[in-house]
Amino acid sequence: MKKNIILKAFLFFYFIIFYNHVIGQNQLFKYDLEYKPSPLQNNTIVEKMVLDVENTKLSIFRTEHEKKSDSLTAKTGLGLGRKPTFESQFYIVKKLADNEVKKSIKTMYSEIFSVNINEKLNWEIFPEKSRIRTFEVQKATVNYGGRNWIAWFASEIPIQDGPYIFHGLPGLIIKISDNENNYIFSLTEIKASEGDITYRPKSSELTWEQFEKLSENYYSDPFATLKSMGIPIKVDDGNGNGVTPDLKILSDQMKKKIKENNNPIELNHKIDYR
Repeated sequence: MKKNIILKAFLFFYFIIFYNHVIGQNQLFKYDLEYKPSPLQNNTIVEKMVLDVENTKLSIFRTEHEKKSDSLTAKTGLGLGRKPTFESQFYIVKKLADNEVKKSIKTMYSEIFSVNINEKLNWEIFPEKSRIRTFEVQKATVNYGGRNWIAWFASEIPIQDGPYIFHGLPGLIIKISDNENNYIFSLTEIKASEGDITYRPKSSELTWEQFEKLSENYYSDPFATLKSMGIPIKVDDGNGNGVTPDLKILSDQMKKKIKENNNPIELNHKIDYR
């Protein structure tokens, strides 16, 4: 018991020293995102996410894969592959000084679109406290995207930010989940960010209605753009040979995947794919 108290105290003071060292720098917060891609199944996916914070004014939330891709794009003009479905993309750009939050979507054709998140976060803070790892955390709740969320924030980290679109609490959000545990964001690591923060370039802005229309058109014919451009499509046959696929079969496979993995964070903007 005594050893545990000493260990916790050591970790706490180590964190304070470390945090004071990096407070003036760009910071990187790593989160695990565990989510259910399908509302009809209990299987979950765990994504390694990164929250880059620049002087507490700009923050970028994305997967580690997307962070690497953005860095490569800045250096070479070519990035890594992206997810073919929209519902499983979690790329968020926050400019908190300007009260601006955008959800970024990248298509399989490297088109970049964004949706302004105008839904206000009306937090309710409770006196209830707990401990997550070395952090003393306090409870708060909010409704966003048609889901009820429970957050635990640490006032000892004076950054009013957190994973995904969530921000505005008097301390960093250490953990947040919806009340049905479809989405669970958990802080795993804090470190100083290395170099400049690079992120996606300016995108075409859409309303939610336009985004939903884009999603429906994509679902109806995922390869419509390639067809209209007359670009030949080749896939690997498993032996390193490029072969022309049956686009109907590929489209049906894509539509099946989109339909089965239709559990977006913004439940109030869920599309009824048929």
